[in-house]
Amino acid sequence: MRPIRLASGTRRGRFGLRLGQLPRPLQGRNRTRSRRFGGRYHGVNALELAAARSRWAGVSVGEKATLLLGMTFCVIALPPLPALPLFAAVVLVCAYLARVPWRLYAGLVAAPAAFIALGLGPLIFAITTEGIVLIDGGVAQAATVLGRSIVAMSSTMLFACTTPMAQLLGWCGRIGIPSSIVHVMALTYRMIATLIATARTMWEAQAARLGHTNMRRWIRSVAGLIAALFVVAFTRARRLGEGVSLRGELATMHLVGSSQGAATRWGYLAGYVALLVAVTLVSLFVPM
Repeated sequence: MRPIRLASGTRRGRFGLRLGQLPRPLQGRNRTRSRRFGGRYHGVNALELAAARSRWAGVSVGEKATLLLGMTFCVIALPPLPALPLFAAVVLVCAYLARVPWRLYAGLVAAPAAFIALGLGPLIFAITTEGIVLIDGGVAQAATVLGRSIVAMSSTMLFACTTPMAQLLGWCGRIGIPSSIVHVMALTYRMIATLIATARTMWEAQAARLGHTNMRRWIRSVAGLIAALFVVAFTRARRLGEGVSLRGELATMHLVGSSQGAATRWGYLAGYVALLVAVTLVSLFVPM
């Protein structure tokens, strides 16, 4: 076999690749992008990094829960008009004030929204003996379901993008949630983080073995990754359950860190409640 020269525009090797034709996961641009969005930034995922860097990271968790989760419940319970447009505008203003990464935020909302949109077919069409027929009012009902879902998910994801998990766990302990449940939540969150890191390592290892050079290899690599990750997840979950069962009373365990969260600003909290009440009254008593 003749040697391979490394100058540009030279001969190809045995695999038909030149030096500049390495798979995309191996190139430096993607590695830089991975660090930029939290992929390898001290093991922190992009969502947790965005929550820690948000302007609302230091705001009391109770305030954000009252406003954002309160909007989620109102969107589900109130009539769609004019509640959905009003709450959508409030969510966008809050996202702008919190300075969340728009690309990450849009991806977090779009992924479940696309999944819900795929399931709207039974609300629009029906299969009868005469074939597929259009349901009366089905399009309007499907649009209402999709609109409620998008606005509710936007509010919930904004809460996730502005609240670090450590603060949320501490707040759950302070409001009276049993410490055993909080401890299991923390362990589950940690296991999810390690599984994400494991999946990323597997993906990069497959790319290093040229497993993403064409569509056939890419599909085979994805299937192998899912199968391997499935086994790893169940193995780690079983070990985690055994470790928890061998520990002492979970009620005696406490989270490491400050026991006091950010001070609640009662004026802002009253304003959030007034906003929710005002939109509720407008939605119930103003005809649309």
